[in-house]
Amino acid sequence: MNFEQGGGLEAFAILFLKNRGAVVEKDENGFEVLLPEELSGFLDTPEHLKIDKTSSPSDTKNGYSISFGSPLLEKMVDMACTQAPIVVCELSFDYLKSQGFDRLVREHINFPGTVGNVESAAKVKTSYLLINCRYLAQSDEQKEGLIELLFNYETGAFVSNKKTNLAGIARNYTDTFTLTWDRERMKSIVTGIEVESKVILEDEIEPFRESMTRRFRRDVANLDEYYGALKDEMEKSLQRPGLSEEIINDRRTKIALLPDEFNRKKDDLFKKYSINIKIQPCAAMFIRTPAVSLLYSVAAGRKKMSLSLTYNPLTHSIDPLVCQGCGRSISTIYWCDKSRLLCFECRQNRPLC
Repeated sequence: MNFEQGGGLEAFAILFLKNRGAVVEKDENGFEVLLPEELSGFLDTPEHLKIDKTSSPSDTKNGYSISFGSPLLEKMVDMACTQAPIVVCELSFDYLKSQGFDRLVREHINFPGTVGNVESAAKVKTSYLLINCRYLAQSDEQKEGLIELLFNYETGAFVSNKKTNLAGIARNYTDTFTLTWDRERMKSIVTGIEVESKVILEDEIEPFRESMTRRFRRDVANLDEYYGALKDEMEKSLQRPGLSEEIINDRRTKIALLPDEFNRKKDDLFKKYSINIKIQPCAAMFIRTPAVSLLYSVAAGRKKMSLSLTYNPLTHSIDPLVCQGCGRSISTIYWCDKSRLLCFECRQNRPLC
């Protein structure tokens, strides 16, 4: 997905249209476009249209314009910005780990109450999906930032939230590799983003959360002091001579209402300092890389099982597996009588057995 720098609006429009399946033919006055039905529906145009080079932002008599401010360009920009850009990257390594996998598995994967060993190791090509997500934490103030999530695309397992450093790794960015999106796998990754981002953001926004909590407690203390002083003042006013019974009853009624008013104000403060978090994927990198596939044999008494593990050269560790009960990524692994891989909770609840 490359075009010459400085190509301007015309280069953007052509790239936008071609990447979405349109056929574009340039001429000296602009270009003609044949759009797929779905794209023409999004842009609210005919399937065949003429785009002219013009300085006018309005649609021309014979076709459409892509000058600044034109309706067609605005729709293209809006559509481009609603979808996270995806880059395809192929990695290569001068050296790939070939031994010491038994120790590495013991360090990163735990099979309680079992013994295991690596039976074989083979170099393979595998895929990862590196997703950058923008988050916005809103309260009385707001905090925003980026987090990075790495998933094993073959298994859907969440691998890491540490920044992936590709410096020093031979890599090739390409637009010739055809991406094949698996619906179920992507559903697993989307679920992983929702689950893992909550855990990651707990640490990420902790200083912001502490700041809002301090301000909430400060304002509640001030509110408590204010209503306490108001109650004392109103009670003292009842001791003044010459007050009628009606005035006294009216003030006592107002004093009785102070706790409810205080609680309403406190609830308002709680809403004010509560934190609402929004997270949205904003960019992705599909990574093809050499890796090592391990055939790992594990035994507990007479029960034996062989499973496939992946050595990840990006993290220099063994990728987690996926619980076949709840779909979460796990590094402490149990299995049931039907040899399903489970997390501790699913092993206790046995949702599949």
